[in-house]
Amino acid sequence: VPRDAERLLVLCLHSAVCKAKMCLYLLIKYASCPAGWTWFGGRCFIFNSSMKTWTDAESSCQTLGGNLASFHSTAEYTFIRELTRTAAGSYPTAWVGGNDRETETMWMWSDGSQFDFPNWAKGEPNDYKGREDCMTINNGGQDYVNDAWCNTNTPFVCVRDP
Repeated sequence: VPRDAERLLVLCLHSAVCKAKMCLYLLIKYASCPAGWTWFGGRCFIFNSSMKTWTDAESSCQTLGGNLASFHSTAEYTFIRELTRTAAGSYPTAWVGGNDRETETMWMWSDGSQFDFPNWAKGEPNDYKGREDCMTINNGGQDYVNDAWCNTNTPFVCVRDP
């Protein structure tokens, strides 16, 4: 639990002014993710700076009880970008769960959720040289969602339920 959240929660629990719903919200928001994970929108996220292929990154996320991150709104995408910046001090290219490994041009998320994010970088996904089947964010340190070669070693972002 972040230090500021701890103070808010203590104040909330000892204040007649604070509503029970607010206390419950703070408990759910900050107490439900494992240490090192960050809560956003009802899910827990973590950036891992280890350099791994997409498949190895997905396996690492599964070992932690999750998958490579999926995002379903601009707000979630922006949050994940900022999570990488906060952790790494920059915007590193990072794996997320998008892929079309099973069927070319049929993108899916590795967590099984509906693939509904349309904001690829201009000209992407382009399946360059017929080898790009896995999704990265922050390509070149930019606000750039790209399809990339899955065997590239890259940091990654995991997501899991609280």
